[in-house]
Amino acid sequence: MGFRLRFQFPDCRTLKDRRSRVASLIQYAKARHGFSAADFSEPLQPDYAEVGFAAVGRTVEEIRGRLDRVIGAAENKGETHLLGVEEFALED
Repeated sequence: MGFRLRFQFPDCRTLKDRRSRVASLIQYAKARHGFSAADFSEPLQPDYAEVGFAAVGRTVEEIRGRLDRVIGAAENKGETHLLGVEEFALED
């Protein structure tokens, strides 16, 4: 499954701040929950990010549960607001 998450970081004033926040989120998702991830953010918006995640698992519910834990961790780390999630499922 694939996901595109859109975040807003109201306290990020520079691109360096945003990159640091997104890099931390991606590292956590990879290391703790087995996601592949990439930053698709617009380069000129320091308070906004789009991050793509992909994962495989036994069930859709299991993958969504892992994503929920990643989102929860992101929202617990400072000022982070989830603006939206797009889901892409691959069929057999």
